[in-house]
Amino acid sequence: MKLHKIRSAAIIAVILVSALLPQSVIAYNAPTPPITITAPAPSTLSIISTSATAQFPNTIQFNVSAQSDLNIVDARLHYRLNRNSFAQVTTEAIVSVTPAKTLSTSYIFDLRYVGGLPSGVKIEYWWTVKDSGNNVQQSPIKTFTFEDTRYQWQTLKQGLVTLYWYQGNTQFAQTLMTAAQQALIKLAADTGSQLKEDVSLYIYANSQDLQGSMVFPQEWTGGVAFTEFNIIAIGVSPDNLTWGTGAVVHELAHLVTNQMTENPYNSIPVWLNEGLSMYAEGPLDSIYVAYFEMFKSQNQLISVRSLNSPFSADANVAYLAYAESYYLVKFLVDRYGRDKLAALLDAFAQGSTYDNALMKVYGFNITGLNQVWLASLN
Repeated sequence: MKLHKIRSAAIIAVILVSALLPQSVIAYNAPTPPITITAPAPSTLSIISTSATAQFPNTIQFNVSAQSDLNIVDARLHYRLNRNSFAQVTTEAIVSVTPAKTLSTSYIFDLRYVGGLPSGVKIEYWWTVKDSGNNVQQSPIKTFTFEDTRYQWQTLKQGLVTLYWYQGNTQFAQTLMTAAQQALIKLAADTGSQLKEDVSLYIYANSQDLQGSMVFPQEWTGGVAFTEFNIIAIGVSPDNLTWGTGAVVHELAHLVTNQMTENPYNSIPVWLNEGLSMYAEGPLDSIYVAYFEMFKSQNQLISVRSLNSPFSADANVAYLAYAESYYLVKFLVDRYGRDKLAALLDAFAQGSTYDNALMKVYGFNITGLNQVWLASLN
């Protein structure tokens, strides 16, 4: 009887508490009301036109015009650069819009924020606009080629290489093209490196014209390899072909090396990248030899591990770094052969670290390479 009374009291207490609770709490088993989705209000939203214009080399202006019977409240530019990448990156730029039934606006892509782009880069772009009724329209995807239209370019194509120039006759261009083709043959024979994709080579009439095509040029810039775009830009006057052919070979070798070793994990050592380009040019220029011999006689050569990183801005140290890079590559080719060097590039293409790649192919790491190379000099 005592136990029965306790249970009865408990039941009564639960009923009283339940009666005092808000309805939303005690009705926890009630069905959830359906979610109402408001459909976009009908409209005549349409994109009338899109376009792009450039002020080379500083800006690209993307334009759009649209109309609707409702106020247009949002406009966005979407663009992506045609570049070597392991992930497709699309940039979205939101443009400030004053609500109105007609839209005519633009977005200026300031290239100073990305360090500039070379002539020949292709950019895919499209716009999306939205009105106050939540209607959205997307324009067709267009491709814009960012070109240096200050000059009347002529074109010469052979194999995977396309050469553009505007000063000098056809023989001038053919001489540079021949140097490029011979360099490709030499690289394939000596290192196993070969072009995999098309390359564009822009020949400016001099270094001043070249620097005028760049946003932040260095005063000493004479040639640049834009490896992510497979584009080379060099300043070569028709009366300086000796230097010009060497520059073409050097920069082209950079593109070949990049295509052979590109991977999402790691880059190759700077000494190997620059050394392959120097080696592709042929025998080392006397000024580099002089610097190398001077520092060697003073036991002041730069260690191979230090040459993994970007070279010094000091001219004397830079000359030595380039010279050492050449001799290191020459040492690997002469002592161990072409197949070993090709295997090294393949190891880097797999994303190996510097030490692991050398150990896998040659049996020594960076420190070991430094030791055997210095021993060979004696």
